[in-house]
Parts: sequence; C-alpha cells; structure tokens
Amino acid sequence: MARIQISAYVTRDLADTLKRLAAAGDRSQSDLIEEAITRHFAGTGHEAEHAVVIARLDALTRRLGVLEKSQERQFEFLAHTARFFLSVAPDIPASERDTVNARGAERLRNLLSVIAAKLAAGRSTWRETLFDRETAHEVSPSRMEPAE
Repeated sequence: MARIQISAYVTRDLADTLKRLAAAGDRSQSDLIEEAITRHFAGTGHEAEHAVVIARLDALTRRLGVLEKSQERQFEFLAHTARFFLSVAPDIPASERDTVNARGAERLRNLLSVIAAKLAAGRSTWRETLFDRETAHEVSPSRMEPAE
C-alpha cells in the first residue's frame, strides 16, 4: 500500500528512543510509528460502533417510553369516555332496540372505514398529534421561532 508523508512533533527523548529502536530492530522509524498508531487505534473502531449503537438504542428507548405513556393516556381517556357515555345513555325500549342496534352498527362501520382509509393514506390523528407536539417542543418560547 502506498504511504503518504506526515509530520509530527515529538520530544527529543522520544525521537532518540525511536532512532535506537529502529536501529536495534533493523526497521525504519516510519514502520515503528505506523505500528504504534495502528495498535493505538485497533480497538477504537469497535468502541465507536458500540457507542453509536448504544446511542441509537437510548433514543429508541426514550421514544418507546413516550409511546407507552401516550398509550396509557389514550386508554385512560377511552375508559373514562366509555364509562361516561354508558352512565348517561338512556335505556332503550325493547321495541326500538333492533333499530338502534342497526343504526349503531352502521355508524361503527362508517367510523371504521374512515379510520382505515386515513391509515391507508399514511395519515393518522396519532401521528399528526405527535408531530404537532414534537414541533411545539422545537419552538423556542422566547423567540417563537424554530430552535436551531
């Protein structure tokens, strides 16, 4: 492999030691310096890759924590909403139950088709709300401009 020349400033003692080691081992000073640098950096590639993986895992863990909290809030909201509507809904007379059940089933089908169409288009209220929330955190309150 072709080598390129670099300059390095070292102390006089280190330069003398390098000359003696090169002469004693019948090697060039460049060979000794290259070997020392290679040994020094030998493990750093793996350490850097490890640090990158750990940083990515930490970021994913934080995002999963946000998702978990959001799901818990959503579940609580839905549970309280269902409890409220069930407590205020009037009793349905037996003669109208079939009509009301049919109307409810049709409304549920319509709701599910709207949700399915929105998700199929790659949109969702969840993503839109989360995006709005992340954007709000990026805005500096003092300047009301996106933070850099």
